[in-house]
Amino acid sequence: MIASLKRRRAKHADEISGQTLDDKVIWRLAPYIRGHQTPVLISVLLVFVSAGVALFGPKLLGLIVDKGLVPRDYGMLYRLVLLYGVLELMRLAAVYVQSVLLQKVGQEVMQEVRGDLFGRLIRMPVAFFDKNPVGRLVTRVTNDTMNLSELFSASFVLLLSDILLIVGVIAAMLLIHVKLGLIAISVFPFMIFSMVYFSGKLRVSFRRAREVLARLNGLFAERMAGMPIVQLMEREGLERESYRRLSFDYRERQFEGVYYYSLFHPIITILGGASVALVVWYGPQYMHEGDIALGTLISFLAYAQVLYQPVRNITDRYNIFLAAMSSAERIFTLTDMAEEEGLRESGPDRRRLVGDLSFENVSFQYPVSEEPNRAPALNDFSFTVRAGQTLAVVGHTGAGKTTITNLLFRFYDPDKGRILLAGRDLREFSKRELRERIGFVQQEVFLFTGTVRENLALLRQEITDEEILAAAALTGFSRVLKKLPEGLDTELDERGSNLSMGERQILAFTRVYLQQPDILVLDEATSSVDSESERLLQNAAKELMRERASIVIAHRLETVKHADQILVLERGSLAEAGTHAELLLRGGIYAKFVRLQEAGSAHEA
Repeated sequence: MIASLKRRRAKHADEISGQTLDDKVIWRLAPYIRGHQTPVLISVLLVFVSAGVALFGPKLLGLIVDKGLVPRDYGMLYRLVLLYGVLELMRLAAVYVQSVLLQKVGQEVMQEVRGDLFGRLIRMPVAFFDKNPVGRLVTRVTNDTMNLSELFSASFVLLLSDILLIVGVIAAMLLIHVKLGLIAISVFPFMIFSMVYFSGKLRVSFRRAREVLARLNGLFAERMAGMPIVQLMEREGLERESYRRLSFDYRERQFEGVYYYSLFHPIITILGGASVALVVWYGPQYMHEGDIALGTLISFLAYAQVLYQPVRNITDRYNIFLAAMSSAERIFTLTDMAEEEGLRESGPDRRRLVGDLSFENVSFQYPVSEEPNRAPALNDFSFTVRAGQTLAVVGHTGAGKTTITNLLFRFYDPDKGRILLAGRDLREFSKRELRERIGFVQQEVFLFTGTVRENLALLRQEITDEEILAAAALTGFSRVLKKLPEGLDTELDERGSNLSMGERQILAFTRVYLQQPDILVLDEATSSVDSESERLLQNAAKELMRERASIVIAHRLETVKHADQILVLERGSLAEAGTHAELLLRGGIYAKFVRLQEAGSAHEA
């Protein structure tokens, strides 16, 4: 068990570490930018405007001193101060418009990426979801797309702005006075070293935090889905402790990043202060020698103060950039996976198929199995059910009953053998068309959040209320509708939790009745309904089964007594076959099942 968990953890540790950025990832983001070229280009232009004004500001302060204050030319002073104020307003306006545009682009790109990713996920084969925990996929769709949003809204263009400011400040200081400029930027190599060092530390700590977050999301999703088992097994305390440990680990990883981040900022501030101090120390000497004026010294002091802020910003935005690139690579890894094959649209003139359903020497083993010597789910399995006949399948848990339905829907294809419908191999049908031809009612009914009408019309969007009400009268769902406050317009809660299990089963049966499928598969479809509803459903089932090949996955043997044929599965192989009476006379596995259930019923009575 522990070894298996370790293998799964290694397999699902999808955080990218120790990899260089792939240029292909950046190019693959280009299509998302292409639809937003205008706001991005405007933002880039505004970067040059705001950076240009920010670079001219210190120079203008020097002119205010040299041309206005020192000579007491108040007319020039007022004009220069007014110009400084106008330029500062221009810079603030440019920053505001740029921020709004980039936030808008970031949100729209996040929406597009999430839509594309979700659209790809719902077209993945079922085997994909066997291998990928829900929490991991939730992290991809939420956290990783949010990282991409931050890339476009707060990182990419602003990173350009910071680089322009750094280059511009250094160039301006060297152009004004080379010696004092070199003195002012003498601390810059230490800034760069600090930036590179702490960027690496922050990248590692935040990557570790994302790894733990993916595991935390996975644990939460799994435990929420299995809450009845958690409470039944009285594991509340253990699960709370497991979640607490992971949450503590996540906090520690986050705090590690906060520690480095909090250390980096004061260091850059100290180095920036050192640059100002050097200018204050050496500047007056150059003034005394007549090399520079007072205004020039003021400009240098302002430039020195400007220099360290973009260095600090670059570290922040560079880590956002790296996180976004890692997120993009994980997202593209998912979108590059092969989606389910054979999902061609079914033709508009799909004709009803009336014919036999046959399994011919079918063998199958689930690909997710990590045990190479494990027995196959089905082994050389064959049967035929005629149109209009009902085939019941019984067996212990794990015998292969669910595998039959998985192969019918082509969630998987057989490793050996073939499955025929009306003489045609199932692989000749598009998966979409095939699934439209199969009606399936499960014991555990899944309903979507939405109205009752929307849940009934999942398979036939053009369905009318008259058709729905006619089917509801036949299946007994009309009794449920009368109790609902808004009838067909009643909003269902998550998974239809505001309906009872029996009501959900009747709704699912009504949905299949409206579908009018070619094949009917019932997985203990009437196990949670009252006797009157079960009688109505049995009548509706008889109507549906007419001229259709029908399969009943049975748990309660009472429901299969009248089946035309009963198959008994044992470890993926056909152990017995016959009618109810024949199998009882044989005294084998089926007869043992019947005796056990009858004994259980007598004991309960």
